[in-house]
Amino acid sequence: MSDQTSLGNGVPMRRVAAWLSWFAGLLVLWLLLVGTVQYVERIAGLCAAAVGATGAEIVRSQGLLRFRVEWRRLRFVWRPLLRVVPEFLLVLAAVVQRPQGRFRSIAFPTGGERAVDAGRRAFAVVAGSLAPNRLVVDVDEGSGDALVHELLPGSGAPELP
Repeated sequence: MSDQTSLGNGVPMRRVAAWLSWFAGLLVLWLLLVGTVQYVERIAGLCAAAVGATGAEIVRSQGLLRFRVEWRRLRFVWRPLLRVVPEFLLVLAAVVQRPQGRFRSIAFPTGGERAVDAGRRAFAVVAGSLAPNRLVVDVDEGSGDALVHELLPGSGAPELP
């Protein structure tokens, strides 16, 4: 009996650990979003987290969830966070005027197919959509552009983080 068969290769334990990580994170997110810990909400959260963790693990095990965010990128997260309150006030003041939002294209070098490049694109979408005035709709790898919707055109940052 070889060491490989007796000890295994650790893949099942890695899958269980990944599933449990997704499950715990999604359950905490559910409880934070619903804002209550009533019995019915906990049961619904457990079910939703189990379904989400299973889906995430299926996608991860097929190699489709391949990204890596560089820690040095996190130093740029303060810029969109500083824009949340001022842009919220702008959007709140503009609600009575019913502004016409618009789509615009922002140059964004998307990189290649590496996990780091995918992580950079994901970070740009999430961080670029934190402020309430802007929503990053798509990052096109082919053209190197990001499609952004702004409710109040011209009031956001001219580039993505």
